[in-house]
Amino acid sequence: MAYSHCLEPDWLPHVDAIIDVVSDGNCGYRCIASGLGLVDVDGRRIVRRRMYDEIIGYEDLWREVLGSSFETVKNAVHCPEKQEGASFKEWLILPDMGLLVSTAFNVILVNLSHGSASTFLPLRSTPTSSLHNRLIIVMANERNIHWVRVQLGVNAPLPSLYPSWDRYIEDCAKGWRDGFVFRDIAPIATADHEATIPVVDLDTP
Repeated sequence: MAYSHCLEPDWLPHVDAIIDVVSDGNCGYRCIASGLGLVDVDGRRIVRRRMYDEIIGYEDLWREVLGSSFETVKNAVHCPEKQEGASFKEWLILPDMGLLVSTAFNVILVNLSHGSASTFLPLRSTPTSSLHNRLIIVMANERNIHWVRVQLGVNAPLPSLYPSWDRYIEDCAKGWRDGFVFRDIAPIATADHEATIPVVDLDTP
């Protein structure tokens, strides 16, 4: 039941588990690495490097998408080779980095944090033909200081799409939304589900 307070209460019936990661300033990137299956390697570096390559490789796009936040995001994801922990200015921040993550890794990224639940989809890739092959990474933030990864149940709905997605997508990416149920936060009649959610601790530095 630890960390369940990070999520909108009405989403708790859809949560199977919460996966904790090392809290060293890279927790957001570690959650993404965990969702990608990069647990046994230096996943946080791979994630930050891929995000940096994306924002530099498609600079015109991301300057338009991010606006005044472009330099802040670019500097945050830059990863010096020998750096261990990350300072506050290098943390993963949603929603600013949501479309960047989903586009860089061709995944569906979901933020289930209390008060800011939203779904991010890739901007310029053609979706895989099977819904089951579309990787969904779900995260939640505790008090704006720590990210955890959330495992949703099968066929769980997703929060509403991040508004800017429709504005910047290429035609080939429109199919990413097909087949999923997106909804705003709404009350769900349920018993106390909080106590049934296990927490998995990924304590690998």
